[in-house]
Amino acid sequence: MSSYKKGLELEKLIAKLFKVKGYETKHNVKLIGRSGVKHQIDVLAEYRAPLHVSRIIIECKSYDKPIDKDIIMKLIQEVQDLGVDRGILVATSYFTPDAVSTAKGYNIDLWDGTKLRNLLKEIKIEEISILENVFYVKPLIPVEEATKTVEKSLKTLFGRRGHIKSSSIVFYPFYELIIDAKISEIKGFLRKKIEEKIITATILVDAINGSICNYDPKTGIIRIVTLPELSDEESEVFRILLRQEALTTPALASLLGCSTAKARKLLQGLVVKGICETIRRERQIFYRLRIRIPNLILLRPISTSQKIEQGSPKEGIVIEPKVSLRKIEKPIKLLWNGSIKEYKTIYYPYYACEIVEEAKRHIKAVDMQTNEIDEVISKLLTSLYSELPLTSFQDIWKIWKLIMEQKQSK
Repeated sequence: MSSYKKGLELEKLIAKLFKVKGYETKHNVKLIGRSGVKHQIDVLAEYRAPLHVSRIIIECKSYDKPIDKDIIMKLIQEVQDLGVDRGILVATSYFTPDAVSTAKGYNIDLWDGTKLRNLLKEIKIEEISILENVFYVKPLIPVEEATKTVEKSLKTLFGRRGHIKSSSIVFYPFYELIIDAKISEIKGFLRKKIEEKIITATILVDAINGSICNYDPKTGIIRIVTLPELSDEESEVFRILLRQEALTTPALASLLGCSTAKARKLLQGLVVKGICETIRRERQIFYRLRIRIPNLILLRPISTSQKIEQGSPKEGIVIEPKVSLRKIEKPIKLLWNGSIKEYKTIYYPYYACEIVEEAKRHIKAVDMQTNEIDEVISKLLTSLYSELPLTSFQDIWKIWKLIMEQKQSK
């Protein structure tokens, strides 16, 4: 679907949403402001109360990239010139921090992709799916083969470790982000000259825990690095450590212009979070990063190796992202001084089995493209156990049959 058609469908859906809420709506109207300037408005919504008519203008942006402050400024000017009660900017993506800050203090509401999907739940899912920059990977490995892989993993020298009680195909969310990032290159005869350049790269991010990942068609998802939540001061220390091989507490205090006690507290905080480690050199304690910065050129997303289908999966359990794109912006900025240009949400298939072992329950997840057990996903799905309405074997066979029938019909 073209970007124009996506935008048009979004406008129609928003008009429909406000009608459901009791508003009178007009789509694609031109209004003349106090200045005499004519404004093109995507949706005009009016609510007629006994003593007042509330007027709202809604601008719709079906974008794959973040919404910046310039678009917010335009809406603010339109609200003021037209004298309406409120302006709403609806986006299928999300808003940059500058855009959010710009909207504060004005009669402006920002609806990002997540809020939009929640508000549109009362409208048919088939209609909503065209709004989302969402894709999925069809399962390749048959259910019976995935079941054998799980059964094999339960066998030990001392007998079986549990049995499969229930199972389902689970679609796990990942973000594929196109980013602009800075990288350094060493050049010159003596290789001492360092040049920085901006490159465009595509990276894969776990949409549940925010891990930077790599995709290998033989082994599946490989998690490279996970950055915990950092304060502004901790982020500054992280940037310094990126430039330094190792440093002492007094050295950091000097660079930050703070006391050694505060510098030590910041460094020890990063040690606790698993980012730093200590080493001894010449009777001094140095701090250095534990994590390695991934090479953007070597990272591979899912879409380079797997065919992705437009829209959300129709069968199985679909797990919604838990980490917002706004939160992912921070580690991208820290690691590569990068910014997000475009994104996709890709749902990747796993066969999740509920294993009962005495009084314990846990999940075993099989990658349905490689037929390998993914231990990390197994742990993550175990932590999300209450959100997984796993089904009996009879039901899972029906689901698999439907998926195969849809695949053959296409």
